[in-house]
This record gives sequence, C-alpha cells and structure tokens, in this order.
Amino acid sequence: MWLYLYFPMLQLEGMTKQTVSGDFVTPVVIIDGRKNQIVQLNDAAQQRGIKIGMGLGTACALCTQLHVLPYDDLLERQQLLEIANMLYQVSADIVIDEPNGLVLKVDSMLSLYHDLPSYWQVISGQLAQLGKSYYYGMGESTIMAKLLARERCNVLVLTPCQKRHYLRKIGLTRTSLDSRVIELLARTGVKNVAQLEQFALSELAKRFDTELVHYVGCLFGKLKETLNYFQPAETFELTAPLLYEVEVMAWLEKPIEHLLSRLALFLQQRNLVTRTLYFTLALRDKEALEITLNSAEPEYKAANWQRLLNLKLESITLDAPVQSVSLKVDALETQHATIKDLFSTQQSVMSAQGLRAILCAKLGEQAVQGLQLTGDPRPEKASTYSHKPCFTALDSKLRPNILFPKPQPLCERVNIISGPERIASGWWDGEPVQRDYFIVQNEQAQRLWVFREQNNHWYIHGVFS
Repeated sequence: MWLYLYFPMLQLEGMTKQTVSGDFVTPVVIIDGRKNQIVQLNDAAQQRGIKIGMGLGTACALCTQLHVLPYDDLLERQQLLEIANMLYQVSADIVIDEPNGLVLKVDSMLSLYHDLPSYWQVISGQLAQLGKSYYYGMGESTIMAKLLARERCNVLVLTPCQKRHYLRKIGLTRTSLDSRVIELLARTGVKNVAQLEQFALSELAKRFDTELVHYVGCLFGKLKETLNYFQPAETFELTAPLLYEVEVMAWLEKPIEHLLSRLALFLQQRNLVTRTLYFTLALRDKEALEITLNSAEPEYKAANWQRLLNLKLESITLDAPVQSVSLKVDALETQHATIKDLFSTQQSVMSAQGLRAILCAKLGEQAVQGLQLTGDPRPEKASTYSHKPCFTALDSKLRPNILFPKPQPLCERVNIISGPERIASGWWDGEPVQRDYFIVQNEQAQRLWVFREQNNHWYIHGVFS
C-alpha cells in the first residue's frame, strides 16, 4: 500500500512562515506565467471571489489591490525536500513526485508501528510541526494514491465501493495519459478512471499501445512501478522567499529566524553540529550579499546562532532591497556530549570559545586576538598575540596576572614567600637572561614577582592580583 501526500500551497505557505500575520491581510495570489492562471491564493484573495485556475485579468478586475507573485517551481521543490527530510526520520521509503507531492510506502513500516492508525499518527504529527496544508490518499499503487489525494479523499482505508465512487469523479484528463490516448478511450465510452478497471490487460494490448497497458497495469497494482527512492542530503540548504522586498536589515529577523529553526531541527535530528553558516541575501539589480558566520565552538541551537548573527548584522548596510534569504551549511560535525559537574557553581559561565565567537561577530575576525604560548622560558617572550584561537592550558607554575612591559627596580623592603626559581635562557638569539625569581610581599601586603640578576640587582617583573 502507498500513501500519497499532496501539498497544494507550498510556495505561498513557505512565504507565510517568513512574514508576520498582519502582512497577509492583503489578497495574495501566485500565478503560473506559462498558463496565465492562478495556482495558489490566500484566504483574503479567496474572500474576494478569486479562484484557482482563474486568469490574471479576471482576478485583477475582482480585486484592485491584488498582490501578484510569480510561480517558482524551484522554491516548491525546496519546500518539498524539507518535508521529505522531516518524514525520513519516521518513514524509510519515500518517493518525491515534483513539484508538490510525496509518496510513502506503508507496508514496510507496519511491522514497526504495528498498525495503520499508529503509523498515520506519527506521520501527521511530523506534518503538524511544519504547518503545511495537505491532502492524502491511500492506494495499491502510487498512481492510485496520487489520484485519490488530488481528489482530496483524505481517507486511509476505502472499501471497494468507496474507491470506485472516488475514481468515477476523476476524468481521464487528470491522468498522465497522452491526449491522443484519452481521445481514443472517449470514443469507446471510457471517460473516467473507474471505467479502466473493467478491461483486462490482454484486451487493452490488442486495441491500444503499450503506454495505456502499462499505465492501467501500474494503476491497479498488476504491474510493478519503477520508482526512485529519496535519499536525504548530507548538507543543509534552504531559501526563505520574501512576500515583499525588504530595505531594512531589522525586518529580516523573521525569515532568518525561520531558517535557523529549520537548521536546528535538521542538526538535532542527526546529532550534528557546525561551526560555519553561509547566508546569501538576494538583492534587486545587485550582486547577492554573502555573509559568513563563524562560531569558535560547534553549535546547533538557533538562539545562539541568532545572537551571533544579530551582532554581525549591526555593521552591514543594504545597497538594494532584499528579495530572498538563503542559508547553506556544508561542514557538519558529530555532536559529542559535554560532561558537567551537577554541583558545579560555574555552569552558567560563558566558555572562552563562546566569548571569542561573540567578539568576532561584533568586531570582525581581524579585530580579535588571543594569547598564544610560544614555549620560551623568558617571561616577557613566553606568549604572543594570535588571530587563531588557542586555548592551551597553562602549566602549574605560579605566575602573576599583571606582567610589566619592562621590569622596574625594587626600592622597598619585602619579605620572601617562595623561591628562588632560576631562569637561564635566550642564548640562541642574542638576548640571554639569568635570573632568580621570588614571590615576595611588601609592607602593603601586595604580592610581587621579583628577580635578582647576577650583579645582585633586584627588579619587580609582575604583580599578583
């Protein structure tokens, strides 16, 4: 058995998700320019008397404030792939029927879900998360299920009598048969799909060509269909079409939020994380604006990416109105569990990687530098600035937080707490040092890091906080 899901409003509902509800008070229609017919419309347009299949001229006559959008089959296909990726988590065998249909093989899943109602409950639950309107039909072939779904059957189990009732209402023009074959069948009195069941395949083969024989055989499950099963993509790519052109960056918050929520769901279902997002803003009459967003540590949560992106967008100005926003992620990593102490008081403290990601998003990659250990024993050369993140742990030796750029002479009485620690190094670059370092405390109870040279002169090199 096969379950067909028909999504008649994919493009329009995809735009609805990117826009606040108040924007859809205006009547909106999507028109197929090749046929000059309306293929999708919202409730506001329907209330004005506009219908599917109506011409643009008639629709504009009924509503002077009609917002017209061109039909985009690529956007529909992308929405369809998003649904297929979602359903693939709960159903193994899926066939994509572009531009707005999916076919699910039911038989192989009943051993997992025990019965059809339980299987349908899981499928409908997944579809509810996406918020798409759909119709469905069940049949012994993908063709049968498709015809019933497009007839808006919405019944899982049909009796033979009920099935014939629906098939009688489906004319041959709604099938994929060639017009020449339909005309020949009409001459013999066959005008709907139900009447095809009365013919044996051997009888059809004598009077008609193989196209009709193959179609009828596949329709009623007598011949095996050739199907290409869906395989989920290894990368994430999604475009958010905009209902209106956007000229202010802040107005892109809704479509970007939608893209990030879909990305978070995609990563969470696969137990993956990523470090880099690629946004593309399609501009009117201008080259697309590319925005690369980096995170110092792997991330999947939409809220964390949104915070970084908001900082990044503060420094970007638009040269032209934005027509669509796309998000692509191709470098994915497996998520590893982070072990935290249940009784630790530092669980809410931001990590070093997280802080660096925020600073880079706000100031830019080149403006953020960190300390990197060089391995040189001399304290003034033990570290250097680097643009590359380096979170190497320091050794166990006690060192002051504040190190003077140039050692200062020690001119006060102090008490030695620990030491000496001898550092003799630098012979290879012409700047040799030989010092004995001590931790001392002065009369104001400050702890200092001092050293004594071979000539017995004492200097302060750092102060402990």
